[in-house]
Amino acid sequence: MSETIQLKNTDHWLAKRVPFFYGWLITPISILAIVTTSPGQTLMISVFNPRFLSDLNISLSQLSWAYMVGTLLASLPQSYLGDWMDKIGWRKMLIIVSILFSLACFYTSLVQNLLMLFFAFLFLRMLGQGALNLIGSNMLAMWFKERLGTIAGVSGVLVSLLIGVVPLGALALINQFGWRKAYIISGGIVLAVMLPIAIFVYISRPEDIGEVVDGNNEKNSKEMEELEELENSRNSFSLKEAIRTRSFWILTLIASFWAAVATAITFNILPIFTGKGLTDLQAAATFTYLSIAVAITRVVGGYLADKISLHILTVLAVFSYALGTGALFILPNSSVVITYIIFTGIAQGFLSGVFSTVWVRYFGRKNLGKINGVVWTATAASSSVGPLLMGISFDHFGDYQFSLMIGAIIFLVLAISGFWATPPKRFPEIA
Repeated sequence: MSETIQLKNTDHWLAKRVPFFYGWLITPISILAIVTTSPGQTLMISVFNPRFLSDLNISLSQLSWAYMVGTLLASLPQSYLGDWMDKIGWRKMLIIVSILFSLACFYTSLVQNLLMLFFAFLFLRMLGQGALNLIGSNMLAMWFKERLGTIAGVSGVLVSLLIGVVPLGALALINQFGWRKAYIISGGIVLAVMLPIAIFVYISRPEDIGEVVDGNNEKNSKEMEELEELENSRNSFSLKEAIRTRSFWILTLIASFWAAVATAITFNILPIFTGKGLTDLQAAATFTYLSIAVAITRVVGGYLADKISLHILTVLAVFSYALGTGALFILPNSSVVITYIIFTGIAQGFLSGVFSTVWVRYFGRKNLGKINGVVWTATAASSSVGPLLMGISFDHFGDYQFSLMIGAIIFLVLAISGFWATPPKRFPEIA
């Protein structure tokens, strides 16, 4: 915890100069961190897939297996990465991950065969979709409490809008410079944006600069700060305590299945929608339309996360996912796209409100990185098998209808289980 000693008493060069709560600066940093994970996210990688297939002379099944195994292995160290965040500080981890993730992008531009592509997927998913996403998605939880849902919802609007243009931006880079240079440029953007921020601007916790959560001026005395720290310690679950609760498993299962289905649909978005009569460009533009819908509903979801019980919001979100997924195999071509965008947009916006707040509110801040790391391992592993299972279903049945139907049914079951994802009771910690 040397980071805390160095930054205590507002010694940080910027913190002692800004006349407002430093958490307001953490908000745009969180947005940038999440957006810069794009080179490791399925929505951007999927744009490169046709180039991987043609330039590396590999089959779609080989590509799918490399992606699945790479993502699966990338999920395994996430709990350890979360533990390191808690131990050495989130700022140091952000510096390390920013450098390594940019190097992973540079490496991807050099791949020449299937084996090299497998390692590219491994590094991109472990460092981008995993570690950097884990840090960026939980930054706000370290600085805000009472207003966390609303602030996360508003910041999520910009995240959705910015990520929504990533596939089209990646396609433009590929068409202009080729896919190899496009990944070099992507890595350069990650390094140029995140490394200076991590070194000079980002601060892990308000306590590191003598502030308190939410920036409540009435609590700025040393005595109140110590009381706040004591309260955080008392109300925080250890990982062993968290995994003994019913809510942890229900929420982790929902997050994992959501990751599996969302990744599978995204990975196969072009053939799913071209099969509905859309062109490739129209199918790619679906990302943008969906991002706009998510941007709108994230504000609502964040607001509701501060106003209603999180397990009720979870039920609404997962039920909407069932409707959105079901639309893809039930509705006729003329109305399927708009229906899918509306219900999936509601689901993602509401679930964003849930998962940006529920872990810290249910289990506290002390071990947030470690607990979230375990959840990230489960969701990343699930996202790795989603595309493969959908591909197997396609090979067997000749279309995506069966896998989409099963996905919708499971979402309905999970929506019902959400009623039991209530705030957990504290158990005595296991030695």
